[in-house]
Amino acid sequence: MALKSQSELLQLFIDELQARDPSLTDDNEGSKLDVLGGAFSVAVAESQRTSIEEFKKTYIDTSEGDNLEFLLVDHFGTAFARTAAVESTGTVTFSRANTAEGNVTIPVGTIISTEQNAAGNSTRFEVISEVILTGTTIDASVKAIIAGTAGNVNASTVIVLESSLTDSSVVVTNATAFGSGTETLTDAQYRQFARNLLLSLRGATLDAIVATALTVPGVTTVTGIEFSQYVKEWNISTDAAVGDYFKISRVKLYIADVNGAASAGLLALVETAIEPVRAAGVNIEVLAAIAVNLSWTSAITLNPAGPNYGTFVSNPQAILDTMQLYLQGLAIGTDFDKSVADAYLLSLWGGSGTGDLTAFATTIPVGDVAAAANEKIIPGTMAVV
Repeated sequence: MALKSQSELLQLFIDELQARDPSLTDDNEGSKLDVLGGAFSVAVAESQRTSIEEFKKTYIDTSEGDNLEFLLVDHFGTAFARTAAVESTGTVTFSRANTAEGNVTIPVGTIISTEQNAAGNSTRFEVISEVILTGTTIDASVKAIIAGTAGNVNASTVIVLESSLTDSSVVVTNATAFGSGTETLTDAQYRQFARNLLLSLRGATLDAIVATALTVPGVTTVTGIEFSQYVKEWNISTDAAVGDYFKISRVKLYIADVNGAASAGLLALVETAIEPVRAAGVNIEVLAAIAVNLSWTSAITLNPAGPNYGTFVSNPQAILDTMQLYLQGLAIGTDFDKSVADAYLLSLWGGSGTGDLTAFATTIPVGDVAAAANEKIIPGTMAVV
């Protein structure tokens, strides 16, 4: 049943009073009947609103913000607290042409960064474990100064050495991209995190293993493949087979960060996380997905009557962002299907969505792009024409 508006409540009040006493006919604005009815309708409308807001706080799907966290922690314990933003971590390489200046200590807190962008901003990192450069190269572990996805940078971009070292010829770079930084979970992400954690409590099932891997900070996509392998026991002392063949269960768990790959550190975190939910005797191999870069160009037709027409004529960035998010959301091992992608984008920006587009059609790639079971399609250059 639909809730009554304040005006409908006012009319109900007046109708009820006049039904009980037909002599009460003056319901003009400012009359006593109007004043009493107005106070009644405001009070009931506010009571309705308050009751609904409080009721929403008792359900995971409708609760928000601190109320959502309170609900989940109160029901399921502190393991269900909202996770904070996580700093991006990675490995950088310090190098120099020769050792003429002797050993160089690179202490904890040494600051390195990316080059400044057009706005004068850079992403800064600090060394988290002291190393000593005795030769011409040495690796060091670093983490972003500020938590969040801003620390997820491409390879060969962390090249500015802000701190002074005893050898001024030392330079720095990162051979691989950093992708473990995460933002504080939004309400929608937090609800999914809670569902994954609840699912992981089932233990031993493939769904539980995948759900557990998804709770590890930095992991954005997981695909689990379960298969059986026939083996035969082997007696190493006699170098001979023992008994008949038997079957063991195996799982390959492919994981990826926002860059479509995974570092050794992230793999180790997942291995640790899934151990408690692994069934006895089941071998689980945690593997990094292979990132497959896909550049996507689409032909769009703007609707002149669309609400964002004036903006999109000169800057269709919101559409480009949606294309990028679509690719980022593809599961590991999932193909890029042009017709599916076009239909999805048009559902958001076309007639059934915002109404800004009348047509959306992928021109590049010219065909569908297949992904192997261990491949994760990630966004390259996004363009609309």
